[in-house]
This record gives sequence, C-alpha cells and structure tokens, in this order.
Amino acid sequence: MSSERIEIVKVTTPEQVEQFRALLMQYAAEHAGGFSERMAQDLRDLPGRYASPRGGMFLALCDGRPVATAAWTQHTARLVEMKRVYVRPEHRRKGIARALAQRVICEVRARGFTQVGISTWANAQDAIALYRGLGFVDIPPFKQLPLDGVVYLGLDMAQVSSSSGIQVVKVSGNDLDDPAFAAQFAAVVANLTKGGVRPIVVHGGGKGLTGVLKVMQVETRFVDGLRVTDARTRDAALMVLSGLANKRLVAALMAQGVDALGLSGLDAGLIRTEPLNAALEFVGKPVHVRVELLRAWLEQGLLPVISPMSLGMDGEIYNVNADHAAGAIAAAMNADLLTFVTNVPGVLDCHKSLIAHLSAAQTEALIADGTIFGGMIPKVRTALEALDAGVGRVRITNLEGIADNAGTVFAR
Repeated sequence: MSSERIEIVKVTTPEQVEQFRALLMQYAAEHAGGFSERMAQDLRDLPGRYASPRGGMFLALCDGRPVATAAWTQHTARLVEMKRVYVRPEHRRKGIARALAQRVICEVRARGFTQVGISTWANAQDAIALYRGLGFVDIPPFKQLPLDGVVYLGLDMAQVSSSSGIQVVKVSGNDLDDPAFAAQFAAVVANLTKGGVRPIVVHGGGKGLTGVLKVMQVETRFVDGLRVTDARTRDAALMVLSGLANKRLVAALMAQGVDALGLSGLDAGLIRTEPLNAALEFVGKPVHVRVELLRAWLEQGLLPVISPMSLGMDGEIYNVNADHAAGAIAAAMNADLLTFVTNVPGVLDCHKSLIAHLSAAQTEALIADGTIFGGMIPKVRTALEALDAGVGRVRITNLEGIADNAGTVFAR
C-alpha cells in the first residue's frame, strides 16, 4: 500500500490528450489479443467521441504523473457509456479505478443523464465487482457487439442521487498501533475522499491502553468481550483513545492531504450515553448522536476522526465500545455504508472463496453449519448488531478490500 497522492483531473489540454493516448496504448499492448478496430479508431481520433459536450476524459495523476484513464460518451438522449477505465499495473488495488468511475458518474449526473452503462468481459471479475459495488446492475445490451462473453451493466442516476456519500469506517486500535498500517489506512481513506465519499472514522485504543493500565498497575478484566471500566480505567482510556491514538491518526490523515478533525464523543456532547451494564461500571451505550454537528463538519470539507469516549446523560464520562459507537453514528447519519476494517478480506465459504453478500438469516445459517467459526463469529455478530441498530449496509473487509470496494456486505 502506497502513500502516494492521487488526483483526478479532466482532460482539457493537448498535452493531457497525449498522456491519455499513451496510457491507452499501454492498455492495448496488455490486451493485444482483444485489440479492436474501435480501440484503434479511438487512438487515432482522440478526443474523438469523448470530446465535449457529448463526452469527457479523465486522468488520474499519482504525484503528478498520469497513471490511469476513464472516459464517457453519449449513447442516447438519456444514457452515456463509461469507457476506457484503465490503471497501470503498478498502481492497481489502490482505489484509483473506483475514484475515476465515481468522477465519471458525478460528471454525467450533473449533465442530466439518467443512466450510465458499461460493457465488459464476463470473466473480468475484478471490474464487475467494482461496478457492482458502485450500484451497477445487469441490463439488456444497449449496443450490438460482434463478440461473445460480454456483460452489460447499468447504473440508474436516481439511485446515485439518493446516496448521501457518507460512509463510516471503524478501525481497530490494535491495527493503528502499527505506524505502517496507520499510514496505509490513511492513504486508503484519502483515496475514498477523492472518489466523492465523505468518510467518518471511528477508532479504538489498542494495546496502548493495556500498556498504560499496566504502568498504572490497574488490572484488566473483560466481561463478554467488553473491558470492565472502573474510574481509573476510564481515565486511562480517555488519555489513550482521545489523546495519543486519536491525534496520531489525525496526523497520518493530514499527511495525506486530508483535513482531519480529531474528536471524541465527549466534544459538544457528540455522543450521549447511558450505562450499558452495572457490572461493567463506566461503559456506556450510545443513545443519541448530534448529527447536525457531523453534517456541518462534513459540509466544510472536514473528516471527523472520533474516539468513542462519550458523555453520559448523567454527566459522567463513559468508555463506549468503538463498534457500538460506529454503529450508532452510521445509523444516525443514514450512512451509505458502515465498514469494519479487519485483517481478513471478509467472510469465506467452505472453499475459501469470499462471500460478497449476506443477509442476517444466511449469516446465522453459516454459523450453525460451521462455515463461520472462531474469531469471525464476533465480527459478523457485530455487523448484525449494526443492522439491528438501523444501519442499511455493513461491510467486513481489510485495507485492500476498501481500496477495491470488496469484502462481505451485510444488508437487511
């Protein structure tokens, strides 16, 4: 995973046209067996059918160097076709193709078109997964091709318009303890913002809290996976989660050019809580989220980075499980997606293949038959709890899955 800066620009100058052409020639060299006369014509005529106002072209720049392309061309009065989405091999799996596709979608929506169509090879599983993750579905052919093995996918602009663009991403403090992981995570989140996503990050405390408690000679105890939090443990959690862990993550995001705003659930009463269980002492459950504050920060172009330390309705400070805080925020904000970042690509079937979609009933069946076992059980339980809290779509994936818009998605 790279920390390189990615920028999406519209092709407007002769120099950019030539950069676009050079990348398409690299694409053609990689797919010599599938080289078509239409591709040859595009290379000769650029900008050709992608010229404004009936089309458009985009470049993705990595540290100022062109590394990827995307284009669109008007097909009918209502439908445009997305074409020439290509990323150089060394820059793949960084979310660039997704960012380019979203830029095309935003462009054509703003111009009043009602549908985006694409055609691709049926065996291009990565590309199909990308488009399906963006909301594309199977549609009848919108053009005639003298080829077999082609699939047609379309995206209804009405569906895109109803999307808020808000995604909540929960990351474990244990992962963030690794500076390399924190930098990789920040780079992935930065690329989400370039693709039009408005992320909200919620994080845990990790090993840092356990280390501080050890220095303080405070015993660490857990009940049903939740840390028993007496007053001293709560104060240590406040120092670590809202202090060191939060600000380190903010610094990593700022290094990627993201205007990150470090917060806790305490600030301005962002998350209000009630005691979760008397046996856990100062552990709270979220009962209210001040969505107007989060929306205002997002509108200002800020990325909230939230530690789950929160304010009780009784005025006390409570430690909240980061999963619960992320679920409460996602539900309150009507987020498009809640992602739990783990060290696995998602839920695997008995053949070790990724399961892309699961309902609650299917998940319970897989637990019952042993397909989902061990440490994956609490992960999927957390996803189902988020659905119960009102979140529409929940995903379990790793960093690569976020970049590729992959993983296991749970939906009601």
